[in-house]
Amino acid sequence: MEPIYWNCIIAHGITAFSYFGIPTVIGVFFAKTKATIPSKFWLAFFLSGGFVLFCGFHHLLAIFEPHVAVSLLHLGVLDVMAFVSLSALLCLMPTAYQILEVIARYQEDIRSLQRSQQIQRLFLDQGPFGAYIKDEQSRVLYYNQELQSRFSVDPQEWLGKTDSEYLPDPEQGRRVMENDQVVLKTLRPLKLIEEVKIPGNDQPCYWLSFKFPFSDYPTGACRIGGISIDITESIEAQRSLTDLNRQLEEKTLELEAKKRELIYLSDMADMLYSCEFEDEVYQVVALTCSKLFPNMSGCINIIANSKNYVQINSTWGSQRSSKEVFSVSDCWALRRGKLNLFSPCNAGLMCSHLIPPVSGAHLCVPLFGQGEVIGILHINALEEISREEQQITEIIARTLGIALNNLSIKQRLTYDSLRDGMTQLFNQSYMQNITEQRLAEAERSGQPLSVIFLDIDNFKSYNSHYGHMTANIVLQELAKLLLKSIRSFDIACRWGGEEFVIVMPNMMLETLRKRVEQLRVDVEQMQLKDGDQILKSITASFGIAVSEPGITVKDFLNRANQAMLEAKRTGKNRIMEYVNTCN
Repeated sequence: MEPIYWNCIIAHGITAFSYFGIPTVIGVFFAKTKATIPSKFWLAFFLSGGFVLFCGFHHLLAIFEPHVAVSLLHLGVLDVMAFVSLSALLCLMPTAYQILEVIARYQEDIRSLQRSQQIQRLFLDQGPFGAYIKDEQSRVLYYNQELQSRFSVDPQEWLGKTDSEYLPDPEQGRRVMENDQVVLKTLRPLKLIEEVKIPGNDQPCYWLSFKFPFSDYPTGACRIGGISIDITESIEAQRSLTDLNRQLEEKTLELEAKKRELIYLSDMADMLYSCEFEDEVYQVVALTCSKLFPNMSGCINIIANSKNYVQINSTWGSQRSSKEVFSVSDCWALRRGKLNLFSPCNAGLMCSHLIPPVSGAHLCVPLFGQGEVIGILHINALEEISREEQQITEIIARTLGIALNNLSIKQRLTYDSLRDGMTQLFNQSYMQNITEQRLAEAERSGQPLSVIFLDIDNFKSYNSHYGHMTANIVLQELAKLLLKSIRSFDIACRWGGEEFVIVMPNMMLETLRKRVEQLRVDVEQMQLKDGDQILKSITASFGIAVSEPGITVKDFLNRANQAMLEAKRTGKNRIMEYVNTCN
């Protein structure tokens, strides 16, 4: 019985050691790995540990009970139990640490995941953007604090609702839901700008939204995730920039228009300076007005020299709205000497010179020359005439008045420089220039050019008898006779003293002789008076010369002068023709 006894003692001791060693080893490994038992497993863990400890106490107490009879079967069971318990302790030592490490890593992963989820939640909730999750029916499952603060809603207020239910404008909500459906149908991310109104703000906000589909793995349902960034300031800045660009373009167009206007006005001023006649002045102004006001019509009306009526001198445009001839009193601008505007938006005074029915806008601007009103510049448009167009018209009117005044002065100066002050016939300088021109024309056309040189006979004695004042009357009367006797294109001039020259183009020699003879007779029969005093009649000697190819002005005039001198030497009051002895 001795071996059986010790066998039983050893078996109980090994089993008790193993039972006490298993929880000890596990406890040490838990302490080293810092693993924790999930709260839901605490009861099962404590019950299992208690069971093992109590089993250990049972076998420990069995060591001190040798009087108990042990059967061979019981002894075999104890040996197997001791072997299994010791084997479990030995196997648990290397594997328990690994199991606990796995548990510790798992718990660390859980903690890391929780921290990551917490960071993500903080990122979504505290980020300066709107974040949300929707289901397939566009019902809100989650939205962050940014959306809550922007729309002043509670964390649970929008859950389960669609955009058309909580947005102030249902139409905007419908468009947002349509965009959600596009994401669900295509299963592709969508980037777009959404216009959304916020309660309490009449101006819409603009959000740059990124919407994307994803799958809810626990349920397998498709979800819509979205992040929206408020870009209202950027949109407004872009609009402001667009408005600035548009304004810049408008200003550029205005500057270009101003540049064209300045070019047209400058060209007009330059052309007006070069005009020689009034008709040219009116044509230049009409051309300029047609360029500056392409959609308008108008005319230039000038007061007649008699001051009794006004007549049109030039027109432009397709519509004529003013009478061709009218009274000065028919125009308010002529009456007042000020601009007069009649238009649908300006209930001014309507001028009587407008042709009825009167429609559109009409502007009359007075023209001033030498300090008095000389006419009007009239413009009519189908619609309104802007303030700027009125100012341009006033500039044109002032320029036209100055041009007419300058032209009058220029013509007077030109007239004085070309005319003899006493007789008002052309002077010697002009006669030489025009004779040179007429000679060139005669040579090109093959027609003859004739020159008549005449000198009053015995004019010095006549001057001594009557005096210089009376002699001047004789010269003036002779000049009038010459102007009446010649054709409109013939040219008469005072050569100097009592000498006169007449240039006659395109006249045959026989006809020339008759005309000059008639002129000699008319001079002889001319009745002269100085007030009531009848003066002695005068006679004149005439010299005739006909042009030849290549002859100069000097030689041509000298021939006529020689013929006149020959007429004086041979008796005076007669006509002599120049004969070329060389031919």
